[in-house]
This record gives sequence, structure tokens and C-alpha cells, in this order.
Amino acid sequence: MNRRQFLEFTSLILAGSSLAGNTYSTEHQQQLFALGKNFIEQPANIFSDSQRQLVRNLVDIIIPRTDTPGALDAKADHFIELTVAHYMTAEERKTFAAGLGELQAVIDSAGDLAIEAESKALTVLLTEQLNNLEERHSDAAWYQLGNRVGNGFDSTAPFICQLKELTVVGFFMSEVGATQVLRHNPMPGIFDGETPLATDQPSWSRNRPGDLS
Repeated sequence: MNRRQFLEFTSLILAGSSLAGNTYSTEHQQQLFALGKNFIEQPANIFSDSQRQLVRNLVDIIIPRTDTPGALDAKADHFIELTVAHYMTAEERKTFAAGLGELQAVIDSAGDLAIEAESKALTVLLTEQLNNLEERHSDAAWYQLGNRVGNGFDSTAPFICQLKELTVVGFFMSEVGATQVLRHNPMPGIFDGETPLATDQPSWSRNRPGDLS
């Protein structure tokens, strides 16, 4: 599966059957689903052992196991390594590697914290660093994707955004995330059956509550 196929497969999974019959033929859908089925089972060796353990710790902080499965149960860490290895551009991969390197340097400077020891102190330190990265890059365009029409992939996203996006996508595209955590909302948002409309205004043209223009 190349980068384009991967993005198509991801879009198909997230969009669901609404694309069927319009964008993709049945045969093409079957090909994409077949490619995606065993994606997580593929080997990946782009990370060092310490980087691999660091990613494990990070995804466990982003989606920890509670009364529902967490990112590690869904193998989101391996999903990230596969994506970095096969579907990131050289520049995106450089950004991700630099982000891991920065966090590793912080851990090393802490002295007695070992990345292999999943201690409470290490979790506290990494959580603090993730919050710092979030604050530092709060003006990144990635954070505005949800406010745009026609959301798209942001290749300029900083490391913290890459990490969060891949963790969430990897989790909810997994069998564990999709079957045990993800819930279908057939009508997102709030239904308002008494919204006043202008005489010549179609119901779907309202941009915000009270807007009659």
C-alpha cells in the first residue's frame, strides 16, 4: 500500500458507507479494506528500542487504559511506527524524529529516569512535556483543521500534533477501538425544531443560532 492508498483507506474507514457508489467502486473499496485488514500485523523497524518504548509511553498517556481499552491495547504505538516508516514524507519523518529526540533529551537530563521503567515519575515528566509542546505550538494550523470546510491532512504539523493525530487514528481504526470504544452518533449536534427562519431561507443555510441572513 502506498501513501495515497493509505490516505484513501483512512478516509474510507472514517467516512463510512456515505462514499459508496459515488467516489469508490465496490472493487476499489474491497481492495482498500483488504490492504488495511492486515496493516497492523506488518513488521516495522524504523525506531530504535528506546524510541519504541518512548512512543509506547506517550500513547499510553494520550489514551490510557481505564474501564475501556487504551492505545496500547489497540497497538497504536506500532501503527505510528508503520506510518512513520511507510507513509510520512522525509520532512514529516524528520519532524517526528526531532520531537522524539527532544523528549529523550529531557529524560536523559532527569538523571535517574530510565525510559524502560514505566514509573509514575516518568509519566509525570512526559505529561508535563506534552503539555509544554501543546502550549508552544498552540498557534499551529493543525489546530484549526476542525474549523475548516473540507478538513485535510496538514503536512506542516509539529511533532505534538503528529503524535496526537496518529494515536487517535490508530486507536479508532483498530478492532479494539472500533468495537469496544467507538460509538456511532447518527445525528451529531443538537436538533432544534423551533429555529426561526427567514421567509426565503432554506433550513440548511443557517450558519449559527439566530442567524436569519
